Amino acid sequence: MNAPTMAAPRESERLLDLDEVAKMLGGISTRSVRRLVARGDLPRPVKVLSAPRLYHSDILAYLERLKQNRDNQTRRQERNI
Repeated sequence: MNAPTMAAPRESERLLDLDEVAKMLGGISTRSVRRLVARGDLPRPVKVLSAPRLYHSDILAYLERLKQNRDNQTRRQERNI
């Protein structure tokens, strides 16, 4: 009898440790990741055996917000020229 297998989680549901998050954010330090969490820019991590983890989808959403803010700021600057 074969043991039941769990399907691999979708990429957006994958949990990342703080080192992986730091690399995704351009190689910043894990301390900077913790600061982003403390400021509320990133959501509070979930704990897996007391180790903090963030969802891949949350990091992608944060990067998208940064991009939108940049684009909005660029548009405002172009209107003021």
